[in-house]
Amino acid sequence: MENTLKAVEKWVEKHPYLKDIAALNTAFGNMTANCSISLDIKDIQQSKEQFIQGTPLFLTGVDFGIYDKAGAVFYKICKNKDESLTADFPEKMQNIFKALSSLSQDDCKNIVKAVFEGGDTFLNEISDKLGIAKEQLEYFVWVSVKKALSSVRIEIEKFISENNWQKGICPVCGNMASTAFFKHTKRGRQRFLHCDHCGTEWVYKRIGCPYCENIDQKKMSIKDSEDEPDMRIDLCHKCNSYLKTYIGGDNNSAGKEGWASIHLDILMEDTGFTANGSLVKP
Repeated sequence: MENTLKAVEKWVEKHPYLKDIAALNTAFGNMTANCSISLDIKDIQQSKEQFIQGTPLFLTGVDFGIYDKAGAVFYKICKNKDESLTADFPEKMQNIFKALSSLSQDDCKNIVKAVFEGGDTFLNEISDKLGIAKEQLEYFVWVSVKKALSSVRIEIEKFISENNWQKGICPVCGNMASTAFFKHTKRGRQRFLHCDHCGTEWVYKRIGCPYCENIDQKKMSIKDSEDEPDMRIDLCHKCNSYLKTYIGGDNNSAGKEGWASIHLDILMEDTGFTANGSLVKP
């Protein structure tokens, strides 16, 4: 937790215009800092056969308790009593926290379940009742999922590595990768993909589009930014998608998070290229 906060602080020092969105991430971290709720992965090996065939962990049918665990974290966030954590937020964001405070623990669990099972009708009804956007409700759910995964992330990513996941969708939740980054490992400098939704990271081949699996370099290009030397934008001209990629040398940098390069999404507006897997949009 402390390392994460330091990474965010370091990134914001170089990108002060991201201060507000970084503050939201920091607040969530502080709200759940002492939260001992953790996902149960004792049965993870039961998902191995389906996983090898290409099914993300949460979609294999093995019960990891994600609805209960993430729902409990979500409920803890909703019932946050430390007003100092949200005091500096814009009024609109403070109103969202006030609206969420009315949710019960069962409500939180059912909302998490609806997000995973595509229960848009239920989510729209809850959103209308609370007076907030469905996307905002989903954002809180995914923050809660990340926390529920945090204490077992090393074990899960080890399982992913051992079973050689090589897809562009997240091996845990099934969402599309949002960003990429290069990391120094025992095997050299490898490219990893990052999931904005559940926070999972996994090794991916160095060349190729994770969205359409295009490996024709003639149909790919790179867009650099003089103002952002630690980032680049990988373009795929086959599916017209782009992938924000952190190329700095800091393995712990916040640059791999989608929110940390939202200014690049603004740069890419009206270019004809589309971002995939982003949890936070401009």
